[in-house]
Amino acid sequence: MQEVLGLRIRRTLLVTLVGLACTLAVAADSDNSEFKISVQPGDTLPSLGKRWLDDPKRWPDVQRHNRIRNPNRLAPGSSIAIPLALLRGEAAEIVVRTVSGRADNGDGTPVVKGAVLREGASIKTAQDGYVTIQLIDGSTLGLQSRSDLTIERARRMPGSGATDSRFQMRSGRAEILFKPSVSKASRFEIRNDFASAAVLGTSFRVASGDRGARTEVIEGSIVYAGVPPTARPTARPTASGDSVSVPEGYGSIVDASRKPLPPLRLLAAPGVSRVPVIQYTPTLQYRFAPVEGAVGYRARLAADADFERVVREAVSATPEVSFRALEAGSYILKVRAIDRYGLEGGDGTALIGILNR
Repeated sequence: MQEVLGLRIRRTLLVTLVGLACTLAVAADSDNSEFKISVQPGDTLPSLGKRWLDDPKRWPDVQRHNRIRNPNRLAPGSSIAIPLALLRGEAAEIVVRTVSGRADNGDGTPVVKGAVLREGASIKTAQDGYVTIQLIDGSTLGLQSRSDLTIERARRMPGSGATDSRFQMRSGRAEILFKPSVSKASRFEIRNDFASAAVLGTSFRVASGDRGARTEVIEGSIVYAGVPPTARPTARPTASGDSVSVPEGYGSIVDASRKPLPPLRLLAAPGVSRVPVIQYTPTLQYRFAPVEGAVGYRARLAADADFERVVREAVSATPEVSFRALEAGSYILKVRAIDRYGLEGGDGTALIGILNR
């Protein structure tokens, strides 16, 4: 009981992505994030392109961006801004922090704790599988059950401290805890082809299915934009021109038209008891206060405060949940209400203790 009472629930920044067709673009700044370099004697834009750009032939883009007249005559000591998207970057590693249940690499071998992942690696989780990976900026991504994730890009940008991470989520859900100290020029992106969300230091979730996508903002705000249906899944998504600003505590939906709805207020967190539940039976049956307007509830049970070790998950039509065959130990239960649009609200959190007789 002391162990349960001693648990502290730390605040987390969450991103959830479900389904086959959703794009999530997260930039600590905007797509015009820049990296500035100081011109040295003898530098030209073509020579700088060979040194700094992912595609050296794109030095004319740098010329236009900085409005430079003569690319071969640069003033030593002057500053040139290079858009982050053009920088070459250095390949970085992503580390597996935790694994629960069954999860496989792209070649069918099991994912193991401590494994190092690089660009091109993929993870598939089974019905009971959960994997947490540490990103190159120190943030973490929790891959939920029945998910399929591929690392498309994991780069550190030279000399800037910024990072560039891009993921392809073919199906499933993910939750991301962003590290507050991420560089302003850093970029994080999870994508498919339905919608795009750009943020600044924000906690939010996204979900999608065959007919559309949705987002839920927990902290901060995002710009939520549709992506043209002609955009290839492997291409960088571009907004259709239809976008909305979604503030904290609100959500939005994008259907096949790629036009996001005006922000909708999220449902409140279900009321749960502040008194820890201590029991000797391995079956947990937990009831909580209903939320007006809810058509269902999602419940998750984890063995740690950061939800890196999720052990059970369920969706219920009523404000109650049941989990069987739990091992003795301390758990944290989070429940949230789902409205008629499929948007999920805030989390109600409870402490659970299962003891041996």
